[in-house]
Amino acid sequence: MDFAAFLLQIDIVPEPRPSPNLFEDWMLAVFFTTLLSIAYVRIVYQRRLQRLFSSLLRIQILRQVMREELVFSHRASVLLFFNFVLLSALVIYLALKCYGGYLPSGEGLQSYGVLAGAVAAIYFGKLLLNRFIRRILADGGLIREYLFEVFLVNKVAGLFALPLALGMAFLNIGNVAPLFVAALVFGLVMLAYRLFQGLLMSSSYPVSRVYIILYLCTLELLPFFVLVKALNRGLI
Repeated sequence: MDFAAFLLQIDIVPEPRPSPNLFEDWMLAVFFTTLLSIAYVRIVYQRRLQRLFSSLLRIQILRQVMREELVFSHRASVLLFFNFVLLSALVIYLALKCYGGYLPSGEGLQSYGVLAGAVAAIYFGKLLLNRFIRRILADGGLIREYLFEVFLVNKVAGLFALPLALGMAFLNIGNVAPLFVAALVFGLVMLAYRLFQGLLMSSSYPVSRVYIILYLCTLELLPFFVLVKALNRGLI
């Protein structure tokens, strides 16, 4: 057998090797969309963005913003919420992929779309449920203020989620564990801050603290623990 024939018998196609990171091609579109939306809000609505951050820290400014503007339907608010949905779903997807958790349709864009839809549905459901509760209880403004605070915290969380998601996607798999821990800690801090702000807001209204605590436990803590339990099952 000559040397040329010998070479033809050799399989020169390399065996596929697992990727050293969690990145997938479609994630470029997610990162580009979120970067574009953040840049647009930063350039066009700079003053509003500053006021939103200020209202996160001071309840008086929050109430002033709510009196002066359409806080839920303003273009900047919609874009920042859209940014939160995309990035929070991406962080969840990356966590499930990294630790072998359950993905609705396997790895890929379809599973990510399911997760993003679930995140959006949860918060739209929260919005509708709170409006229903406001009508029943003839709310004087407390629930609306707290709901605005919830969505405001989420918008800020979406901004901080961008660098975390970038690191999770592009760093070597062996180096991403601290980022997932940081994301979990950050999420718990944001949740605690939301609950603390809710209690502060309630002090300005003649509402029993018992009802406030029941409301926070039912619509804030319970869904969070259900989500954690669901993710825990998926990871195990």
